[in-house]
Amino acid sequence: MAALVWALSVLVLAAGCGAQPPYPTGSAAVTTDAPPGVVVTLDPTVISGVESSVEEGLKAGQYLYLSLPKVPGALPWTKVLRTELEPQVQRFKELAPGTPKPPYPELSVTWGLVGASPKAIGVRLSTVELATDQTFSGKIQIAWWDPAIGAERPSQDLIAPDASQTFFDRVRAAAKTNTDLDADTLAKEFDGDWEGIDGVGFTTTGQLWVEFDRRQINQLEKPIAVTLSGEGLLSDFGKLARAAAVTPSDPALGGATPTSATTHSTKPTTATPSTKPTTQTPTAKPTKPSPSVNCAKLKCVALTFDDGPVAGTAQLLDVLKEKGVSATFFMVGSNAAMHPALIRRMVAEGHVIGNHTWDHPQLTRRSVESITSELNRTSDVIVKAGAPRPTLMRPPYGATNATVSQVAAELGLAQILWNVDPLDWKDRNSATVTKRVLAATRSGSIVLSHDIHPTTRAAYAAIIDGLRAKGFTLVTVPQLLGTTKPGHKYYHR
Repeated sequence: MAALVWALSVLVLAAGCGAQPPYPTGSAAVTTDAPPGVVVTLDPTVISGVESSVEEGLKAGQYLYLSLPKVPGALPWTKVLRTELEPQVQRFKELAPGTPKPPYPELSVTWGLVGASPKAIGVRLSTVELATDQTFSGKIQIAWWDPAIGAERPSQDLIAPDASQTFFDRVRAAAKTNTDLDADTLAKEFDGDWEGIDGVGFTTTGQLWVEFDRRQINQLEKPIAVTLSGEGLLSDFGKLARAAAVTPSDPALGGATPTSATTHSTKPTTATPSTKPTTQTPTAKPTKPSPSVNCAKLKCVALTFDDGPVAGTAQLLDVLKEKGVSATFFMVGSNAAMHPALIRRMVAEGHVIGNHTWDHPQLTRRSVESITSELNRTSDVIVKAGAPRPTLMRPPYGATNATVSQVAAELGLAQILWNVDPLDWKDRNSATVTKRVLAATRSGSIVLSHDIHPTTRAAYAAIIDGLRAKGFTLVTVPQLLGTTKPGHKYYHR
């Protein structure tokens, strides 16, 4: 893409780049049509069995987090998207210095569902790349999958071949009404050329949504888009994609829509997030109270799990139930949204659920507004699934500072870090993970693990037996720490 050097994108940017509003799954837009509508943002549970394929690198000096869609019936798509990212990932790894001085370089890719039907599936991939010197680059891609041919379709395929010139004319006309857009730059960048346009989707009213990469047509890091009429522009596949966005259905159910799924957002995603926790009565409560444990006398240890839930988390819950252990799960909101049933099971079986942000960003490089949105949005989806609103949060990568502490305090969230890290994300070996946990754990320890990794889940039966053989009592974080203070950091008892 001509206007980007590194190419990649996602939500909002770091504190060092200025305070910008968060755009977790949508973006800022200027509307030239009536009714305007907002960009479609679908509840992922509209697709039965949808999952995230997560790849992470948590090494200090080189933070990497890639979350891609894993759609039943379109599993090859995940590999296609990952292959497209590979040159960018390799370039990032080569450029990232790996120095132990924060803020660290970060590459993050996340996704949101923007279309679903047996005939078309759409996702909005949002990537952000931040260098040590605060250099920012970003890319937006709205990718479409065509089940009929089992292949990905570029944005260009949404527009009829003989309508490209009209499409670009409408894009330029829409841009002239938006003071955030540099119309001259846009005219040069998109002079009838599809190379620079990867983000074409739809609004809730069926208008075309054309989103640009950060700094592609201006010097702003925030996402920017225009909406325009698709009348006379759409190809046959474009019409199918529009239907998948405006009237979504489950591809796996032949077009039926799950009754539990919210079909699309009815509010602009650019709305300013609340800085206060919302209150909502949970729909499910533990079936039995947690047993009273005196960790002042006992050798207590808290087992904690990050980044889920995923479908495989159920296997870990089976192990914990069999062993009679309650743990603490710090959830990524975008994953929690796909697994409300697992959240309800956790609550019923006595586990504690904490907040691990919506998209797993390095919070020390985000604005107050962005941090607030990441945390509130995650707590909201956890409550919606039937769990109590979290009072604990874990900053991704353990990256925290005064700003993060301030926001956490305002939202009533204590920061739970750790003092035992078996590096299970790095060494995917159950025996190695087990050995490291057993060797490093002491009375009062908080043990970090990641339930997204099969090798980690497979290790925990032996870990539990080994810790108990050493005389440890396994508890939740609230049982270990007792009353915690919002905003404060806790590494152990």
